[in-house]
Amino acid sequence: MTDLTKWISADELALITPVDQQWLLGVFERFGGYPELEQVWAVMDEPWRELRCDPEVMDQRIGAYYSHPVWLLNGLFIEQHQQSIENRERFRDWVVKQKPKRVVEFGGGFGGLARMIGDAMPSVEVEVIEPHPHPVAMARAGKTRNVRYQPELSGEYDMIIATDVFEHVPDPLQLVFETANHLRRGGQYLIANCFSPVMRCHLPQLFHFRHSWDHALNVMGLRPAEQVVYGRAFQRQGSLQLAPAHQVEKHSRALWHVTQYLPGRVGRPLTKALLALS
Repeated sequence: MTDLTKWISADELALITPVDQQWLLGVFERFGGYPELEQVWAVMDEPWRELRCDPEVMDQRIGAYYSHPVWLLNGLFIEQHQQSIENRERFRDWVVKQKPKRVVEFGGGFGGLARMIGDAMPSVEVEVIEPHPHPVAMARAGKTRNVRYQPELSGEYDMIIATDVFEHVPDPLQLVFETANHLRRGGQYLIANCFSPVMRCHLPQLFHFRHSWDHALNVMGLRPAEQVVYGRAFQRQGSLQLAPAHQVEKHSRALWHVTQYLPGRVGRPLTKALLALS
């Protein structure tokens, strides 16, 4: 039988339940170590199917899915996957250039990006908001003095970061609105989404945002700024308005039966033009 300490330190292994250890062991033995990226995506679909999750029904099955050890596997995988590491290094470098004083990674999962930022900017307060924080992730964060997990947003931030978050929630605009109200005026919201069917937990009813997300946030009061890796920075302009953003969502969803077949370089400008007329 494979020894898990080949991939996880003995100290961290003590923070993982025996049941979850056995599950991880099964995955490592199946793939002879860490799966490749697309294999990880396939493994993440397995509990979604087993729990019979319904993307239209946010019930206890969804909660069970996001508490499944597959998310521990995902966190561990990201911390050793070269492309994922490079993406987070580029996000970190961009954040450092902005010189924020208070940063929060919302839906931060394993907290790898937050730790990178904390190490690079030791005088900056860095928080991680994660509804299902794993003890291993919290232990790793505890090794960086200025990084901590918090149960919810509090006060005002210079920067909010959300990578691979909003494709998982039923009303992403509502969540952006609620979180962005903690962003100071002129502050920046760094968002990276994947509104595509890479995994079953990416909600299909949100895929239309692939062409309209920037426009929806713009009318909300978050001005699209520079692209950062596979995400984009949005700057808060003033008071935020949710109703106009939801109106964009309504029209975007109606257009999706046509625009879904178009590549982004065509679909995005066409969607923007049509939304301007609505």
